[in-house]
Amino acid sequence: MTRRRIAAALVVGLSAAGVDLGADPGVAPGGAPAGGAVASGTFERHHYSISARVRPLLVFWIGRSGVGDAIVTERLSPGEATYALLIGSDPDRAPRRINRWGYIKEEIRGADARLVGLMTESDEDSIEQAEANLKAQAHGNHPFKIIRATVNGEQAQSFVTSIGAPHDYNYRQLQTVLDLVLRESPEGKARTIRLPPGTRPGFLAALADAMRLPAGPIGYVYHGRIYELRRTEARQIPDLRIASASYGRAIAADFTITSTHDGEQTRFSMTYGTEGRFAQVPLTVSFRPRWWMEVNLTLDDEMDAAGLGDGVDR
Repeated sequence: MTRRRIAAALVVGLSAAGVDLGADPGVAPGGAPAGGAVASGTFERHHYSISARVRPLLVFWIGRSGVGDAIVTERLSPGEATYALLIGSDPDRAPRRINRWGYIKEEIRGADARLVGLMTESDEDSIEQAEANLKAQAHGNHPFKIIRATVNGEQAQSFVTSIGAPHDYNYRQLQTVLDLVLRESPEGKARTIRLPPGTRPGFLAALADAMRLPAGPIGYVYHGRIYELRRTEARQIPDLRIASASYGRAIAADFTITSTHDGEQTRFSMTYGTEGRFAQVPLTVSFRPRWWMEVNLTLDDEMDAAGLGDGVDR
């Protein structure tokens, strides 16, 4: 699996995108929300429950619910925006104690932006490779992939590195891993790219704009490459109901991410609210990061565990 697909899996999660490198989805470079000015500071936090399906054979799927959690936060103020996403499996609930998680945070101030992200490193294209990685982790191999990026006006610069953690940290230990990351100096050669006008500084910022301004592709930068996020199909839902909860009017949409570098595409589906307190809030997300795996997120604020995601928006 390519690094870009891993990132997409994390952010789409994928998250309502999947797991940070943070920025504020609804803010274009320049700090103003693409859908209109922010009169005063606002903060939102939402919790999502994760279910997953795997297909060990080409014939059928095996599914399980409640295998993990995601936390999405959005902080808006005049000229500034911060978006963060923490997403991952819970080893206490996931099959075979799978521990896969990531975090992404995008901070935007005026024409400048900063992005920090991390994810458990797991390049695997089959169930067999996933099982081999689990065995390696059981013997003390706990790698994390790290990305740090800055946007300064019309230019973006980023570094991607790897670190080995001393323990098998899970998403509930985000702050501990962030402390490890911040102690490490960026290594290797930076990727630097000039940005076309209107390019968003991260996927989360682009996704927020795609919900507010669905017409046309929205460009964003990730590790020295430009991607286009496009809403390809959409249908109106008069009153979305999930279990016993009603969320009012919503849109069920399909999205495609296209790399302008090589044309590679990633697809996901998302249902989001259009009115009231759920306007532009992802309610469900579905994504297949691999041919044999499907990940689904469902808004579940009532089950938001205390302490989960501490440090997500710090």
